[in-house]
Amino acid sequence: MLCRTSSNRVDLAGRIRAAGRRVPVGRFPLGLGAALLVCLTAGPRVLAAEMPAEEAWKALPSYAYGQDMAPLLAVDREVIGSMTSEQSRSACAARLARLLEAAGTTPAARQYICLKLRQAGTPAQVPLLSRLLADAALADSARQALETIPGDEAAAALRAALGTLAGTPLVGVINSVGVRRDGQAVAKLQELAAGADPAAAEAALRALGNVANEQAATYLIARAEKTSAPLPQTLAAALLNCANASVAAGASDRARTIYAALAQPDQASGVRRAACEGLFRLQEDRAAAVLAWIADPDADRRRVAAGHLGLLASEQLDQLAERLAELPDDSKTVVLETLALRQGGSGLPLMLKAAQSDKLGLRVVGIRGLGALADVSTLPFLIDRLADGEEVTKAAQEAICCLPRKTVTGEMLTVIEKRPELRVPAIEVLARLRSYEAIDSLVTLAADADPGLHEVALDGLRRIADPDEFDIPRLMGLLRKVEPGRHRDAVEKTIMLICDKLPSNADRAGPVLAALAKVPEKESHKYLPLLGRLGGDQARQRVEAALQQADPEIKQAAVRAVCNWPDATVADQLWKLAGSADDPGARRAALRAYVRVVTLESKRPEAETLNMLQEAMKLAQSPEDKQLVLVRAATVRTLQTVDWVAGYLDDPELAQAACESIVELAHHRFLRHPNMDRFGPLLEKISKVSRDPAVAERASKYRLGL
Repeated sequence: MLCRTSSNRVDLAGRIRAAGRRVPVGRFPLGLGAALLVCLTAGPRVLAAEMPAEEAWKALPSYAYGQDMAPLLAVDREVIGSMTSEQSRSACAARLARLLEAAGTTPAARQYICLKLRQAGTPAQVPLLSRLLADAALADSARQALETIPGDEAAAALRAALGTLAGTPLVGVINSVGVRRDGQAVAKLQELAAGADPAAAEAALRALGNVANEQAATYLIARAEKTSAPLPQTLAAALLNCANASVAAGASDRARTIYAALAQPDQASGVRRAACEGLFRLQEDRAAAVLAWIADPDADRRRVAAGHLGLLASEQLDQLAERLAELPDDSKTVVLETLALRQGGSGLPLMLKAAQSDKLGLRVVGIRGLGALADVSTLPFLIDRLADGEEVTKAAQEAICCLPRKTVTGEMLTVIEKRPELRVPAIEVLARLRSYEAIDSLVTLAADADPGLHEVALDGLRRIADPDEFDIPRLMGLLRKVEPGRHRDAVEKTIMLICDKLPSNADRAGPVLAALAKVPEKESHKYLPLLGRLGGDQARQRVEAALQQADPEIKQAAVRAVCNWPDATVADQLWKLAGSADDPGARRAALRAYVRVVTLESKRPEAETLNMLQEAMKLAQSPEDKQLVLVRAATVRTLQTVDWVAGYLDDPELAQAACESIVELAHHRFLRHPNMDRFGPLLEKISKVSRDPAVAERASKYRLGL
């Protein structure tokens, strides 16, 4: 259904465009724009309602927002059809104007009619639209129609309104005069630009920049000469627009004068760069300008030249390469990048020289250039650069990855074996290339006790290994080698993440269960916590069977598996363990796991989840466990939760967790805004008692309604 609706929306838009309808985006009055959006997204039912034209004309005056838009669509078709001749266009515009003047026409219909007059209007409708410029409800719509109606009449009407309107309507008319580029309005625009109304003055400056004739340019230049640098943004933008329009009109000398003034060192950087770009476009020999500007002391001129290096012929680029040592560092960088793309293998000596520079930026660019050349002879040099650290190491890794994969993989495996100091960056290269041949080496490194090494190796395995009958057994062999604790947890999480690569409807535990079939029975319980992380019906059956075993080691592994479970299907089992497990550590782990899983997203009623947390709070013994309950309560977004958590704000051990939870609940406006009488005092209190500055700041912000 969504696809069909989308298709219909595109079809309608295409039909309108194909028929010649041109309505600038963002010009609809808010109500009508929203109504048209409804039309374009409403689907087949709306599009099927093609009302006869005469019936639509009769229905149009009574149209109100939210009604069936069939009359508007039918009148749209009439307006589009009228554009085939001046006679039919005039007749259609006259009919629209009569409805616009009619006493019973609704505000929504009047806005729509003005919108259509933007398209079909003629000089005959100018007097009517001019009168509406003073109507608060229709001023924008009428002005926009006058903005597009051809002929001197509409331009004269807008000019006249410059002397009669004020405030926001005046600003709108000034903008329209600028859009029409009405040279006859320049004198009045100059007066407004020097006036006391700042909004009108800024709009007038922008309009003068759009008009861009000699009179407007003279005024703007004089205004700039009297204004201290850097120029205000509005004046600078108006001058740039004026200069650009002057270029298009063939007034290059005028444009050059403006660009030169804006390119002075005391102007804002963005303005200077735009002005330099304008000056560059006025150069007769742009290639020669690139060669000169790329070495200019002015950074903005260098940046402009850098953007046009593509203009240079190969011979000119070679000349620039010979002058490389003379160039500023930023120019060297872009020249080298261009050379790497243009020269291929012949640029190798230059890239190697840059890659050995004592200047960091140049060295990094040279190394990346070697990658762009993809010359395998540079591999030993690039491998050595892996030891240089930070930006250089990253550049070397990127460059190495550009070389033939098979060669790189073999060399990186050798590096891992013989150069321990380069193991970490070498592993990153193998991971980026997804070098399957590296898995055995990474498994070996992942068994190392050094976290700095095994964590990087495990990250590489996550990115390379697949959840298949080849990789999972190797990873389970790794799990057997590592000691319980953080290292073993990290390996379990790695296997879990690799199993996450399976399709969403697959049993994530399937590959592990298949591999367990080849594991000796006496060893299989060691994999129960891993099965718990993966979940699923088959894994649960195996875990539940292990819970019934008398062997304490097997039972402990099964409890860990239940505590690792990824969803709330084991909530009842966890609750039972939390209240009756023989081992206090198991009871606590089960309680914390219970709090975690019952607060995961579910279809359970929120009141039921809150009750489960309240019962868990009664069972919790340590302050840390009670704090966990309060923090997780923030997932239950009800006022009842707020009231319950607020009861702990005066408890010295639990107040900070309560502060965090209430602030998180207050983050949700649907809950906070209707209940500010309850939230307000709590947030004020939290802003004073929270020891976490971020929590206190959020409380203050939410109390103010932000």
